[in-house]
Amino acid sequence: MRITTRLQRAALLAALLAPAPVAGSAWAQVPAAPSEQGAREIVEAMRAWLGRQTADALDWSALGLRVVADGETYRLELPFGGSYLENALKMGEGAASAVVKPLEGGRWSIVSFSLPSKLQAEVRGSKDAAPSVMDVSIESQQTTGTYDPSLTTPSTFLTEASGYTTAMRGPNGEQTSRIGKLKARSEWLPSGPGRVTIQGDSALEGYVSISPLPGGEQAKVTIGRLGGETRIENFNVDGLSTLLRTAFEIGAKVKAESAGNAGDSKGKGAAPSGEEQKALATRLLVQLFGMIDGMQTDYSYDDICVEGGTMFSGSLRRFGMGLGFGAPGGKVEIKLRLALEGLESPMIPPGPWVEFIPHKLTLTPRVGGVPKEAVLALLQRAIDTEGQEMADAGFALLADHPVALAIDDLLMDIGPLRLKGAGAVDVSGPDEYSAKAELRATGLDALIRRANAVPELKIAAPVLIFLKGIARQDGNESVWAISYVDRKMVVNDTDLSGLMPVK
Repeated sequence: MRITTRLQRAALLAALLAPAPVAGSAWAQVPAAPSEQGAREIVEAMRAWLGRQTADALDWSALGLRVVADGETYRLELPFGGSYLENALKMGEGAASAVVKPLEGGRWSIVSFSLPSKLQAEVRGSKDAAPSVMDVSIESQQTTGTYDPSLTTPSTFLTEASGYTTAMRGPNGEQTSRIGKLKARSEWLPSGPGRVTIQGDSALEGYVSISPLPGGEQAKVTIGRLGGETRIENFNVDGLSTLLRTAFEIGAKVKAESAGNAGDSKGKGAAPSGEEQKALATRLLVQLFGMIDGMQTDYSYDDICVEGGTMFSGSLRRFGMGLGFGAPGGKVEIKLRLALEGLESPMIPPGPWVEFIPHKLTLTPRVGGVPKEAVLALLQRAIDTEGQEMADAGFALLADHPVALAIDDLLMDIGPLRLKGAGAVDVSGPDEYSAKAELRATGLDALIRRANAVPELKIAAPVLIFLKGIARQDGNESVWAISYVDRKMVVNDTDLSGLMPVK
């Protein structure tokens, strides 16, 4: 697939799913009282806006948006049956529809919004590839909210749906999925000119997915409930339009270069120079870095069950995952949260080792410490030098700004043992690092007794006894304070440098 096609698809999707910039230009000047003239202005403004976002690479003059003034509201309908993206996507007959009502101060009430209850699409990965056909059905749905195109007051959106089902039929078989119930809320809070902080939560119940496996088998995944929340700090709504235009400009340049290399006269000598390509890539990079200040997301999956034939079968009572990134204090930081509990599987061999599979695990790794400007400068240098000498540049960056690798939270239950702790490593070069950590355990004595009582576990007993010997007791907890500084490894007051591998 050509890069221009990829960019066009991504930008088209983003344009259709980004109501803020659309509304900002298409809705702000519409008269408060619905009228036929106002309906025409909405249609023309949206066509013009889409043209600007796609840098006129796509023709929107035939956009089938229909807007009708109906009392105090406008009724909108966007049919999307037909062929798109060079026949890579064919949509069956269907339309998205909405009813909106003008409010005071230029705001809009979304009385209702819905997608078609049944829809079919044919997707073709390449011109010669066999198509995949997807059927979508929704038993019930409703989206409501209040929207401010000026982004100067909060906007809210509420969505509820049930019976959301998809079936994808392709060369490898049929894959189906179903969501019993879905509920989502989103709030856009003004955070600066053209910017909003987006926060929201969502929950779904009764998820089922069935996928084909080699040999005629199937994998079935069920999730009782999934829920969580997301927050995006200081999202640059105005910058999204600029980003889309840059992406389409890059696509047009690459297309011209490909046409020129193929001897196509349509290229008309417009292939970009190397310096022009670097300038476009640098512009896109800077725009991406300025889109948001940070993001935090945290979700939990309850009652997960996987039936995968000979590949895998098992269940989890709960799985949690969270991701956060930003630049607090100007330094880039990425944090990941992982948690699981209640793992069971008929594929786990029976025996004494089963009780020592972690039945609860929480882990929160974090990496950070490098200023955002330094990371941006390193990536810009990679573009300018086409990746040459980046290893030396990376080491120099580490020397000036050591990377901090940390475990903010560790909790693990293994048999009678509960282990918790935290630690951090500062890395300033490939062989230059220091570390500090603290681990606390309860149930270590019980684990040692269990290891001595089970023949298969006796091999671990000497190691456990050694750890007990160097631990410091704090009530019923065994504590290990660990440090590695100047190539010296110390646990509590015991120097273990001699046990470190020698290079």
